[in-house]
Amino acid sequence: MPTPLEKARECLDALEADRQAALALSEQKAEEAKLIKSRQEGFQAALELLAGASSSDNAEAGPEAPSRRQRRNIRQLIVHELAFCGQTMTLKQIAKAIDYHPDRTETALTRLEKDGQVCRDGADRWAIGPTTLTHMNDHAVQAGDSNAAAPLRE
Repeated sequence: MPTPLEKARECLDALEADRQAALALSEQKAEEAKLIKSRQEGFQAALELLAGASSSDNAEAGPEAPSRRQRRNIRQLIVHELAFCGQTMTLKQIAKAIDYHPDRTETALTRLEKDGQVCRDGADRWAIGPTTLTHMNDHAVQAGDSNAAAPLRE
């Protein structure tokens, strides 16, 4: 039977072994971090080269009219956001979700409401309108998803 002193030395040896393993693991993780950092720097350098090459290509092509960003269909974005959200949303939530100005979002929502595509409850929360859901289900059926318009069975 080991004496208390021998037990203490065994615990001390085990602790030292754990400490050494932790140090080795730390060194390995530090080495991995260095490798990842060097890969990041390589990708950053490549990105800068590509950016420089594309800007020099544009300069060689001659003066062109600046390209305009294609307009987004805000009404469609709103309808899709409300449909995929599955719950009512406030004006601010919708504007943030579609990355658009709140005042212009409100204008689009009002127009959608007049068309029956969305509806507003008493707490100024917006939801997808019943006509839009029917329209979306019709498209799903035409696309071959026969379960989309199937009645729910209780």
